[in-house]
Amino acid sequence: MSEWWRPLGVAVVMCLAVLVLGPSSAMDRELSDRLLRREAAAADPALLIVEIDAADARHFGGNPITRPGLTELLDSLAARGAERVLLDIYLGEPLFPDADARLAAAMARLGPARLGLVSAATPDERPYDLFARHGTLIDARLTPDQDGFNRRIGRPGEASGANPSAWLATGRSDPAPVLLDLRVATRGFERVSARAAIADRSSLAGRKVVISASSSIAPSRAFLPLSRSADRAAVIALGAQSDASGYPALHRRGEAANTVLLVLGLALGFFVAFIARSGRMLALSAGFGAVLLVSASTLVALHWGAEVYPLRLLGCFAVMVNVTLAQRLRIVPMMGSFLRGDITPEEVWAWRSYEQSAHPALLIGADGRIKRSNPAATPLIERHGEALVRLCLPRLGERADELELEEGDFHLDWPYTHVPIVVLRDAGAALAAQRGLQEQLLRDELTGQANRRGFDSALHSAAQAGGAYGVFFLDMNGFKAVNDTHGHDAGDELLVVVAARLAALLREDDCVARLGGDEFGIVIPGMAVEAEAADLRRRLAVAVAEPVSLSCTGGAVTVGVAVGYALTPGGGEDPGELLRIADQAMYRDKHRARLRAAA
Repeated sequence: MSEWWRPLGVAVVMCLAVLVLGPSSAMDRELSDRLLRREAAAADPALLIVEIDAADARHFGGNPITRPGLTELLDSLAARGAERVLLDIYLGEPLFPDADARLAAAMARLGPARLGLVSAATPDERPYDLFARHGTLIDARLTPDQDGFNRRIGRPGEASGANPSAWLATGRSDPAPVLLDLRVATRGFERVSARAAIADRSSLAGRKVVISASSSIAPSRAFLPLSRSADRAAVIALGAQSDASGYPALHRRGEAANTVLLVLGLALGFFVAFIARSGRMLALSAGFGAVLLVSASTLVALHWGAEVYPLRLLGCFAVMVNVTLAQRLRIVPMMGSFLRGDITPEEVWAWRSYEQSAHPALLIGADGRIKRSNPAATPLIERHGEALVRLCLPRLGERADELELEEGDFHLDWPYTHVPIVVLRDAGAALAAQRGLQEQLLRDELTGQANRRGFDSALHSAAQAGGAYGVFFLDMNGFKAVNDTHGHDAGDELLVVVAARLAALLREDDCVARLGGDEFGIVIPGMAVEAEAADLRRRLAVAVAEPVSLSCTGGAVTVGVAVGYALTPGGGEDPGELLRIADQAMYRDKHRARLRAAA
């Protein structure tokens, strides 16, 4: 696993670059806004917007409202028991002493705990001192994100007053930014004109009021995502509802879920590329993983109301897939070799199949040197060095097929005609495996002696040798009775004992074979004398007739055997004719045995 640390580190760095640089941030933000701005949450009925419109401006004779009109409005709100009033109109200079004094008196009825007064565009532009002593200073500057939309309120570290939404919601005077819960249906906030607010006599106990000029008479730059209407009062009210409902804590849980999702995306990307065994499997797994990640990201947005980054998440997922796949295919080392100029693209792709082969493999250059070798070839290279190339390529344009070394004999495999890659396969091991397989094909599983194919092979070899040889056929007498009386296990054990007795009477080069059932055949190269054959026939019959103790029954059984044979004094005889003669002789012997038994 040590070889994976470097590529995984590269993947992490690349993913951090994707997250920091955010090449897809604009699209991610739009997707996130569309998931959140569904207006699924109702507006807080405790929030009231007093919107000073054009009709109010005409009625009171000022833009947006005169100070006598504002005095009347504040007196009405104080009398009706408003919990807090945020005056989003900058009052920075004295106008008329009497009017200013009456307005200050109306502000005093509310007091700093219930009245918020905004500063202007710069921290130095504070409300008129006569007014400021009766209200809490509010920094109501709404700074949008880079795309021009407002998603939070507040200026951390440089605020000149309390956060308007936090103060309106809870009365806190700290300037900490407040995130906006974009799920809220801002069109549901109750709105009334200044004239209607003055005329109304209903209680405002527990309600928070924002007094602001309509965007129709006081242009504003406060825009919520996906909204074309500018409305400062709605943004401030939305911030107040978000703060009061505990949305910041919910948003933090959503951000934590985003982090977990990112880690899962990286792990999923590694897993998809690591288990893929084909391009089709990789494509299907990557597609499923992408759908899974986008679905999970959507759930985070819907459940926790947090901003999500599905494209960045997919980018990190794709980075991990590609880095893992490149590591598995060993593309980076091969590309490094290609860029260094010591290996061609064809050689890169051809060599990768043999780099981890269990057989020694060499990539030979046109100059007669070893360009690449796998770990299995290291012992040969340490012993023979570049001499291996001369042995594999003895002459110009010639590729050797076999190679004899002190380590053993090798068969040389050249898998490509246009790429000089040679694989050295151990010929001794291959021959041993072939011989083992051949023995399995020619061996009887029960007795361990030759089977019918083995008998035919031995007969063919004896005939091809051109010398004398003998053939014997044997058929046991009484075997069926043992099988019927004691069962097949007893019959199998009897066959094993008889085969061993027959083999004990023969030489190592002779072949004894079970031809099927209770029939046996023997091939004896070099046998040409009739007397030797007759003696062997007698000894075979005596050996089989000896009682056999069976372990499966605990008793002993006795069987006989009919033996026929045929000899050829030299080469040229038809093996088939010899078999026919031996078979007829065996049946004559069996017939004589029956006659003896009947007498």
